[in-house]
Order: sequence, then structure tokens, then C-alpha cells
Amino acid sequence: MRPEGWNRVFEHAMRELERLRRCVREGVSVDEAQAFGRFIQWSGICALMSENPPETVQLRQLFPYDGAQLRSEADSLVAECCEYYQGRTRDSEGTAKGASKSDLEAIDAKLALIASRLDALESGHPALQVVGPGGSV
Repeated sequence: MRPEGWNRVFEHAMRELERLRRCVREGVSVDEAQAFGRFIQWSGICALMSENPPETVQLRQLFPYDGAQLRSEADSLVAECCEYYQGRTRDSEGTAKGASKSDLEAIDAKLALIASRLDALESGHPALQVVGPGGSV
């Protein structure tokens, strides 16, 4: 393949990897992202690009494709997909995030409030009975 062809493949793949990375950070298309990342990893495209660099400095400037860079981006995307499946996510800038201690404390406080209200409801009213169809007990 000629350098312009490799460069076209490289640019398209890089754009698609970036689009899918944004999707994963939003929690959508994670399976698609992982499948495409693995395809790039194992298809041999990266190795072929590395084995067929542009022959002159001028061509390298015109067609700056890089198989190692493409492989690195695919590896990074697949790793983000794995983090997503493990319950860890990233924000739009790519910083890893998870449930913070303050988030967990807020959830705990809300659960405690619900429990106290249920206790008050049960203690203030006679025992509740389950009513079956037709209003029979």
C-alpha cells in the first residue's frame, strides 16, 4: 500500500478510537469500543504500518502515520473499557473517578433517614396487614 493509503487508514482509526473513547466515558457503546480496540490490536494493521514507513523525510512529513502510536491508543481504549466493566469510570478529561468517601457517606445518611422513617411509621400505627385480591385478608 502506498503511504497515502496507510495515512488514511491511520487517521480514520485514530478518529474512531477518540470517538469511542468519548462514548466509553459517557457509558455508551462500550462493547463497540472494546471490539474496535481489540480489532486494531490483533488485526496486524499496526505492525504493517510499522513495517512500511514512508521512505523519505518529505513523505514522512506529508503522511505521519505511526503503527506504534495507533497500537498505544487502541491499548488505552481497551483498558478504559475494562475499567468501565469493573465499575471504575473516567470523566470527560480522562481522569479516573469512582465513588468518593463523601458520596458513600451521603448514601449512608440517606439510607439511615429512610430506616428511621420506616421505624417511626411502624411504631406509630397498628400492625399492617397484607390485603389480598378483593380486599380479603
